[in-house]
Amino acid sequence: MKIVIKLILLLGVLGYLIFAIFTLSGDDDSRICRSTKIIIEENTDTGFVDTTFIEQLLKQTKKPTTGIPLRSIEINYIQEFIRKCPYLDSVICYYTPNNVMCIRVIPRKPVLHVISDNGDSYYMDVHGNDMPTNIFALNLCLATGNISKEFAKENLINIAVFLNSHKPWGKEIQQIHVKNPHHLELIPMTGDHVIILGEPTDIESKMNKLSTFYREGLDKTGWNKYKTIDLNYANQVVCTRRKQ
Repeated sequence: MKIVIKLILLLGVLGYLIFAIFTLSGDDDSRICRSTKIIIEENTDTGFVDTTFIEQLLKQTKKPTTGIPLRSIEINYIQEFIRKCPYLDSVICYYTPNNVMCIRVIPRKPVLHVISDNGDSYYMDVHGNDMPTNIFALNLCLATGNISKEFAKENLINIAVFLNSHKPWGKEIQQIHVKNPHHLELIPMTGDHVIILGEPTDIESKMNKLSTFYREGLDKTGWNKYKTIDLNYANQVVCTRRKQ
C-alpha cells in the first residue's frame, strides 16, 4: 500500500512538473519568485523532520530564492544540497505557475537506534539506511551488543520493522540485545524477564508464540515468575523459573 501511495505521489509531482514546464516556457527575467513553500510528505510518527528543519537547510545553501528572478535561482544546487541530508528519503524542487518555489521532501522513517559494543551509535530507517544521532533525539527500539552495520541492515531492521508494525510489540519491546549473530534477546517493557529470540529468523512465528504465552500463561501465573522465556524451539516456549 505504501509503495502504491508513493507511486501516486510521484506521478502527481511529475505530471505537475510537466505542466509547469510548459506553463513557464515563455518566462523571462521579469518573473520574480514570490515565496518558498516547503511540503513534507509521509511524515513519520516521530515527526522529527519539520518545515523549520528544511528552512535551516535552505539557509545553509546561502542561495537566495524569494524576491529574485526565477531564472537566477540555483534550483538544482539547492535540490542536491538538501538531498544530501541523511534524514531525507527524497527531495524535489520546482516552480509553480504563480511564481512560488516548492521544496517537496519525504523524510526517512527511523525504526531502530543501534548502540554497538564497538562504540558506534546511529539510527536506521526501514530500508537499512543509517543516520546520525547528534541532531535528533528519537525514542526508538534500542539495539545493543555485538552489532556490525551489515548485521543490523540484514537482520535487525527486519525485526524492528515487524515490531513497529505489529501492536502492541512496537511499544512493548524496548530493546534488542545481540550476544552473537545466533543469539538475540528481547527486553520487554512489562515484566522482569528476558525473551530469548535465538536466531534472527521466523520472527512472526516466534512473536505469535510469545503472544499466546503471555495471554494464556503470564496473565494467570504472574509476570515476574520467570527469568527467561525462550522462543528458540519449534512449537513450544521454554521458560526458566526465577529463584525464590
